[in-house]
Amino acid sequence: MFLQLMQHIRPSRPGVSFGQGRGRGLQRAKLPLWTRFAAISAIGCAGFFSTLETAQAGQSLPQGGLLAQKLDLSPRRPVLAHVRFCIVYPDQCEVRSDRRDRNATPAALLKQAQRVNVTVNRAIAPLPDVGFDSWDVDVDAGDCEDYALQKRKELLQLGWPTKALRIALTRTRHGTYHAVLLATIGGTDFVLDNMTARILPWSATPYTFLFVQDARDPKAWHDITYGTGGRTTS
Repeated sequence: MFLQLMQHIRPSRPGVSFGQGRGRGLQRAKLPLWTRFAAISAIGCAGFFSTLETAQAGQSLPQGGLLAQKLDLSPRRPVLAHVRFCIVYPDQCEVRSDRRDRNATPAALLKQAQRVNVTVNRAIAPLPDVGFDSWDVDVDAGDCEDYALQKRKELLQLGWPTKALRIALTRTRHGTYHAVLLATIGGTDFVLDNMTARILPWSATPYTFLFVQDARDPKAWHDITYGTGGRTTS
């Protein structure tokens, strides 16, 4: 899965076509042969989740701060699988403004994000990609990127802005690669994860963060460095 994500963008080759993919009649790109070497690990993208924990009204939110304020971000070439995603689903890569209720409290937004996290975790069956890593939405079965992208889509439909919803690519303690959704709530980046129903600040997760979407441009990406922190171009 993730070996392919690490590759830089290469020129497209003739013969790229689109074929029928998994789930709900979605269309999958049939990529050139050079993209098909990646083997996927189902360990990092398994669809397990625990009991939902919600924030009560007036309860103070756990603090983790914004990832961009704590770690160093530097521009990188777009992630190949995401470039294909933006071609297949262009509306998901457009900038969206904030259309949420202005009176919504951080606790209320956290509850909304938790509901979406649990709903999507239950709706999608875990299924690793075979041959090449395909990022999709509106699927019945998929891997970790598909869970994260579906949550992002549903929160966008609820009025969340793109700047508050960013896909992040991480590495687990076991060395497997894993994708999650970062949702900015009350000055903290929370992680929506198909491995759990709990939504934690990014700094409270067991993951090492590697890449993250830009806050202004959904098509742009950044490398993450665990250095002095505070420097960011996002």
